[in-house]
Amino acid sequence: MNFNKASSSSANYTESCCRDICILVVDFDPICLREASGMLSALTYEVLMAHRAMEALEMIQDKDLRIDMVLMELHMPDMYGLDLLDEIKRISDLPVLVMSFDRSENAILSSLEKGAYFYFTKPLYMEDMSNIWQYVHTRRHQQQRQRLEAEKKEAAALQESSFNEEEEMHEDEGGFVSDWNNSYGVDQSMEDTAKDPVEEDTITSPLRKKARLDNVRSPGSDIAGDGLGLFPVPIEEEKLISPSSPQPPATLPPPPLTPP
Repeated sequence: MNFNKASSSSANYTESCCRDICILVVDFDPICLREASGMLSALTYEVLMAHRAMEALEMIQDKDLRIDMVLMELHMPDMYGLDLLDEIKRISDLPVLVMSFDRSENAILSSLEKGAYFYFTKPLYMEDMSNIWQYVHTRRHQQQRQRLEAEKKEAAALQESSFNEEEEMHEDEGGFVSDWNNSYGVDQSMEDTAKDPVEEDTITSPLRKKARLDNVRSPGSDIAGDGLGLFPVPIEEEKLISPSSPQPPATLPPPPLTPP
């Protein structure tokens, strides 16, 4: 009883997975084509049929048809199955399953090497068809992941482009300020000094130099200097007293005494 419930639940899950999948069945044998299509329809797949390889290629290229998978016969009369497989891979990325009465190892390996997802030997059974929906879901998952990765790359590219535009805008603003300073004769060094004032050197400042020049005089010269020739200051003429001229007394003599 429990086994029957499990089987029923599994069948319902398989049907729900198969319901939105469209499979193109390609086979020149009408009996095999009808049997394969009947099994897939019983599993709730949507089925399209093609009797020739060229007809199948036209249906795959038709944009109005939504095909998710191809189930094809290997030995087709109008085109060899491996060549048909190459053409399908060239024009689409659909998963392709190969079926044939040919059980040779060469046929199986050649089909898989050409890109077939699986190789079924005829006759087909319902169990063979019940799980092929997994190939379609794997492809859809891969497509979704690739789409998300492409969107992430596009968003990152837009963010980087916006950042570069902001950087260029800042550079243009900096160049405009520099051009304005050059046109109006603003010295960048003076601007930097105004931004970052340093402590005044009391030794080399103009006030200190003037004081030194006023106090230092060269012997026999009328120009005062600090030995470096900075800020010459003229010295007023001084009246020099000759050593031979009489010197005034240091103190005046007392007045003469008058007799009583």
